[in-house]
Amino acid sequence: MAIGAQTLTIRGSEKSVYGKLFERLVLGSILSMFGFELIDKNDTTKSQMVFWLTEQGKKRETDATLLVRPGVGARFDIGFIGRGNTEISLDKVSRFEREMERGRQTHYMATIVLVDSIGNKSRIQEFAQAIQGNIVQMSMSFWVKEVAHILHEKINLRTDFVDTNEEDSIRLIEEKMKNIDMLKFL
Repeated sequence: MAIGAQTLTIRGSEKSVYGKLFERLVLGSILSMFGFELIDKNDTTKSQMVFWLTEQGKKRETDATLLVRPGVGARFDIGFIGRGNTEISLDKVSRFEREMERGRQTHYMATIVLVDSIGNKSRIQEFAQAIQGNIVQMSMSFWVKEVAHILHEKINLRTDFVDTNEEDSIRLIEEKMKNIDMLKFL
């Protein structure tokens, strides 16, 4: 039993390490493609078109936080939840707070949860909309474009991805990724 428990602990911690690495690489890349600058979360001198990775809030950890301008931003969470486990997805969306204090400024925060997939009969998207959150499936081909549209709709963020068609959005990702130093997200 001790050996089995130790094996699970090692696997679990290894999974967590790789998961955190993946979160940072994906969110850092997508937010950089949208024109945001990575900053230290404690740097309150910048509050326009900036983001930081991983923050422990009052209710839960946030995988990424972005500020479009003073008072307006979004929080992101990534989860590998799997089909049929909608309760966990909804819990992720519902635990985010709609406002965030930073320095002396209060910011309205949109919520976006990225999951690997959602089952065909799942009603999780309806539930998320009812509590003003958004869930995006990374298994969908054009999920980056979908995130751009959500940010445009929720917080009036205009990116190159909003005006592109689906096929061009893939080429735009390839083009923008050439200029992103992913090592800075580690």
